[in-house]
Amino acid sequence: MSRKRSSHFDSSALSTTFAGLIRDREWEQKFDQHRIFPEWKNLVDEETAAYSRPLKVVKDILWLEVENSAWVQQLQFKKIMLLETLNSYLAISYFSDIRFTVKQTKKIKAKPAGQQVHFVPPSAEEIEQFKKQLEFIDDEDIKESMTRLWYLSHACKRS
Repeated sequence: MSRKRSSHFDSSALSTTFAGLIRDREWEQKFDQHRIFPEWKNLVDEETAAYSRPLKVVKDILWLEVENSAWVQQLQFKKIMLLETLNSYLAISYFSDIRFTVKQTKKIKAKPAGQQVHFVPPSAEEIEQFKKQLEFIDDEDIKESMTRLWYLSHACKRS
């Protein structure tokens, strides 16, 4: 006798399990605090939302990533108002403080002037030595691919 699987998905069982997991792990306050992340633009004024974003919560302290140091200073003046606004939104938790950090921008290293890549092929002897190292591989396509990769990595030189 075979049992027929029900195609009906019981979402209430999943939500009950999820709510129980959150309660058992004592994550309710963390979830409550993190509710502000997707609502940030709705909770603060347009200008604040444009130049800052919630970054993390550590021990009831909200960390905001801010566009630049001028905005850190500006938001320092608004800190009490921000705390009041955010804490009034929260249901079971609160923020004890707000800290600011300036947005980190990745700096792209400029190539030194005059540095170019030159193609200097490895000698036939070097190629044969490398191919001998690959003899244990049975798959010819893999051998060929590895040889090409090795060849290019040894042939391209910066000057």
